[in-house]
Amino acid sequence: MYKTIYVPVDNSDYSNQAINVAVDLGKAFQSKMVGCHVYAAKMHDYRFKQMEYTLPEEYLEETELDRQRKIHDSLITMGLKLISDGYLVPMQQRCVEAGLEFEPRMMDGKHSTEIVADVNAGDYDLVVLGRARPRPRPRQLGRLGLRARRAPRQQRRAGREEHPDGR
Repeated sequence: MYKTIYVPVDNSDYSNQAINVAVDLGKAFQSKMVGCHVYAAKMHDYRFKQMEYTLPEEYLEETELDRQRKIHDSLITMGLKLISDGYLVPMQQRCVEAGLEFEPRMMDGKHSTEIVADVNAGDYDLVVLGRARPRPRPRQLGRLGLRARRAPRQQRRAGREEHPDGR
């Protein structure tokens, strides 16, 4: 029934609960599991450019500023990719333990925009989301959940399990 299950991860307790729900479903259907994390390197680049005027004068020369921008961009992108890779490790480990195929996905951008675009472009049968924060009403979805709900082709499941700490 579910050949491919997609799970956005962010290392929160709710995301980890979504991983658990997805892997349990994946075991039942021998599904391929896809974990996704979105990082925001472009946002950091934008912030760096906003703060350039505060740099010491010797760095404000255009050629030096261009060199500093390239160094900053490279370091931020590499660091955020490493962090994303680390966020995907728990799902990968759960999939290995369950004997399921795992595909990691990482992308740069705004998480809700990139995840919805990836889901719409992919061939996923089920999307499992964790709720990142409590809502005023128990069944109210967050911004990502609302945007993902607009994706008509895939089935979605929001992990409504109890928080591990009983919250």
